[in-house]
Amino acid sequence: MGKLILVTGGKRSGKSDFAQALAEEFGESILYIATLVPGEDEEVKSRVRCRRELRPEGWDTLEAYDGIARHIEEFGAAYDGIVLDRASVMVTQLLGEYDALWESVPLSTVLQIEKSILALVKEVVHAAKSVPSPVIVITNELGMGSRPTDRFNKIRRDIICRVNTKIAACADEAYMMVSGIPVKIK
Repeated sequence: MGKLILVTGGKRSGKSDFAQALAEEFGESILYIATLVPGEDEEVKSRVRCRRELRPEGWDTLEAYDGIARHIEEFGAAYDGIVLDRASVMVTQLLGEYDALWESVPLSTVLQIEKSILALVKEVVHAAKSVPSPVIVITNELGMGSRPTDRFNKIRRDIICRVNTKIAACADEAYMMVSGIPVKIK
């Protein structure tokens, strides 16, 4: 029924612009789910405002990083398409909910956290595949960069890489952005 499209790539590789152009082909009524909830950070708030101004006027924005599957199911028939920007930020936000001293968290706890996040991602994929509107999921590709030095960012990178793998396996189409150029990989 639904169509799931993955757009991945490094930071500032053109993912959002490409996803926006794809979504504009679906129609004028688009739901943009922004997983970066800025909080009190003024720089982040400014970036969110700038990004919002670049989107077409008719698009609706929902700022949320939890309950994404429910939002897709709720709004999937009301819009011509949905853009989820970004799965990688969603994971980072979800990890931020854990009150953990990441340098000393036991591996068994890390694996439980990862299992919980992967279950949420499975729900998002299922929702995207079950609604009539096509869903574009944007994510950062972290598996090709330098190795983080602190444990939290190692954990975060590993979980995001596994999340990306799960989404890509289920996607109907997948694109890798390389220096602003979309390369269709699936």
